[in-house]
Amino acid sequence: MSDSKTEDAGFVLNLSEDGDKKKRNDAVNTESPDVKTNSSFIEDSDTSPSCAFKLKNKSKFLKKQTLFSKSHNSSPKSVDTKQKLGHDNLHFSSIFKSNPEIPHLNVCKQKAKSEPLFSTKTFDDLDLHPHLVSCLKSRLEAVRLTKVQESSIPILLQGQDALIKSCTGSGKTLAYAVPIVQKLQEMNPKVQRSDGVYALVIVPTRELALQCFECFSKLTKAFTWIVPGYLIGGEKKKSEKARLRKGINILISTPGRLLDHMEHTSCLSLSKILWLVIDEADKLLEQGFEEAVTKIISQCNENRHSILLSATLSKGVENLAGMSLSDPVHIDVGISAGKESGEFENLIVPTNLKQYIVVVPSKLRLAAISGFIIDNCLKGGFKALIFMCSQSAVNFHYSLFSGVLGTLLQAREKKCKFYRLHGNMKQEERTEIFNSFKSAKEGVLLCTDVAARGLDLLHVDWIVQYSAPSSAEIYVHRVGRTARIGKKGNSLLFLLPSESNFAHLLGQHKISYDEIPASKFLQFILLVNEVLSPKNKTTAEECATALHSKYENEVYAESVLHDEAKEAFASYVQSYASYPKNIRHVLPFKALHLGHVAKSFCLREAPSSLGCNIPNAERPKQRKLSAKPQKRKMQVVISEYDSGLSALTHDFGRKPKR
Repeated sequence: MSDSKTEDAGFVLNLSEDGDKKKRNDAVNTESPDVKTNSSFIEDSDTSPSCAFKLKNKSKFLKKQTLFSKSHNSSPKSVDTKQKLGHDNLHFSSIFKSNPEIPHLNVCKQKAKSEPLFSTKTFDDLDLHPHLVSCLKSRLEAVRLTKVQESSIPILLQGQDALIKSCTGSGKTLAYAVPIVQKLQEMNPKVQRSDGVYALVIVPTRELALQCFECFSKLTKAFTWIVPGYLIGGEKKKSEKARLRKGINILISTPGRLLDHMEHTSCLSLSKILWLVIDEADKLLEQGFEEAVTKIISQCNENRHSILLSATLSKGVENLAGMSLSDPVHIDVGISAGKESGEFENLIVPTNLKQYIVVVPSKLRLAAISGFIIDNCLKGGFKALIFMCSQSAVNFHYSLFSGVLGTLLQAREKKCKFYRLHGNMKQEERTEIFNSFKSAKEGVLLCTDVAARGLDLLHVDWIVQYSAPSSAEIYVHRVGRTARIGKKGNSLLFLLPSESNFAHLLGQHKISYDEIPASKFLQFILLVNEVLSPKNKTTAEECATALHSKYENEVYAESVLHDEAKEAFASYVQSYASYPKNIRHVLPFKALHLGHVAKSFCLREAPSSLGCNIPNAERPKQRKLSAKPQKRKMQVVISEYDSGLSALTHDFGRKPKR
């Protein structure tokens, strides 16, 4: 093969190999292959990245060499009709070659803003029914009040409206659920099921509605005459109408489904409502449900008590508060952090949360996250959420990890169950998976941002963001799924070298983090060396290459998985191009190497044949090229920033705001 520099489209096929091949300069310096399963990469988080990840890309790209395609929908150039995929004398482009240089992050240890979580008071100190206090202790294991509960419950028991702001995982649900149940059980004459709805709780996602319903169900065990219920998209309307006819006193619902029933279900009346709760108000506005919520509010009894809860208080939230609340009490238990001109708002994260960042090139991302999963699964007790960029990416990685990584771990006599959750799944499946993962002690949930808000999942000790969020605020909401109610937790953010400025953005919001070298994760692949390949691999580079080849072979052996890979690649590129304008300088699309990205999805075709025909030279004009909107299939291109609720809008003929 010629020594001249050639452009690398990410799919180079080497048809010959020198026996006296020069030793690679980018070889990973590894320790003994006997890597202990209880090794901790956190302890060595300050070590500098291996020289393998400091390769300088002397030319922008290598020249195009022979491309190999195994797509069922294309006609690839034939290299040798007798050669089959995975044959020993076939060597595809190395995941260690032509990678960009990894910048060193200036890790700045600064005191992050945090708010006190627990109060010195207990629920016994409040004027609550003894049965309710007993139920809190026995069924919810809640004894001490959190700060937000201490500040909110007495005010709400007095019947005042409230605007509550507190960080995620601080116990906001009980802050309004306890006063509602307390007041309903006090009513004389006693509440009857046939009375209809007395309390309405509006939440942004189906999973949060189910979680909220579960909380009320436990609290009302002491008062069986109070009946909670829920309405969510994806359920059978006939069954929901039957429940409404029987009677529901505390109704939890997503806005789309509730508005649909208000227009088409005669037995649903909001005229008796005494309590209106709008939970995760900022998320509701992000999804474009301001109009729907406004219609719901207009149908509610005017003589009601209203509560609005939000992790952030934007201008839109304040406008919604002005519309729904009457002379509200503002409750903000966070540390005052006024945002002056030219300053960044100090975002609040849980005190017991340890945050880490790894900068890794596109071609090594899949191997790096695999090493992370392998190490933690072999240690045992590993329960994690991995946020992906799109629904298609969730589907692809779920199939890939379940088929390959799960098999490798099982060969090491260690099971690792993978789950998936996104907004384009059938509701029955979403509910089953949500409840199954919530009750599991171990497992890995691959998800979109449908799981980023409000969910309280037990024993989750790791939050992994496989793609950069579109803002520091979304980052905070994602990591808030762990370290809840005073428990410990960890978060890991994957960044491309071109995205390293996102770490600086987090620092501007007073968010501290440690850097982990990507080489640390690749070392962990040695833990499955014996079951990965019959040949003895002695270096992390060899093991990572073997694992990635195994992934690719699996993709090209199954047409369904290959189609999923292509859809995931296309949706990744499209979601990357749709980052908000104010973040594009930190997450630059023009710095994205489409060939390397395709490699991270185990694809060997050229990007132009995968539905992303954007030449490198014309990428700065990407916005002009995509000026004409096109109808797109939801599953392929819906971004991670879509919770799936937008699919409900067809029920009442309104599209969410963009």
